[in-house]
Amino acid sequence: MQTSLEEDILETILLIQQNGDVPTQERILSHLSQPEASISTALEQCMHLDLIISGGSSGYHLTPAGRRAAEMISRKHAVLECFLKETLGLEAEAASREACLLEHDISEETINALDSFMQSKGGRCREHHRRPCPTPPASRPLLSFPEGEPLIVTFVSCPGRHRRLIDLGVIEGEPIIIRRKLHNEAVVISVKGCDIALSPEVASEIHARRSR
Repeated sequence: MQTSLEEDILETILLIQQNGDVPTQERILSHLSQPEASISTALEQCMHLDLIISGGSSGYHLTPAGRRAAEMISRKHAVLECFLKETLGLEAEAASREACLLEHDISEETINALDSFMQSKGGRCREHHRRPCPTPPASRPLLSFPEGEPLIVTFVSCPGRHRRLIDLGVIEGEPIIIRRKLHNEAVVISVKGCDIALSPEVASEIHARRSR
């Protein structure tokens, strides 16, 4: 099973190819608001899982298994965004942002049910094409900030996967401080007066902005 970042990379490679561009690491980085080290690690893992292959100057290419995974996550986003816009009435930007958060945890069975529901109601965006997930203004991955800087959490990707973070108070709008950054990209943050150690994978799914 792929992590959310690995799924985002597969989807981004598919998007870049559909746009007629070469999916180099630089282009992938420009689409995803994640530290370069995290992207590099995820690319290596995708190659290890035989989901992509590296073509050198021709960039990365999806294997048949990688393309199936990329198309599945892209479809999940499209169906979720259409449902949120057309049925629940969210604005386009909000619907896309929420779809980015939900697409990694929702089952294919639920997506099929939502898709059938949308078709039965005459959904108008069956041909919707995936856009890069937007990042809130001034928001960046937690790992991109230095130690000691006061921050405000802007969002946590895949909140269902990190329910413990919510229980500890790492939620949108909450002030935090990076107390320490470790060599392996693990971090120690302070929230509500408590210090919490976060693994690199968990830390990479938290976005924040400066509090001043």
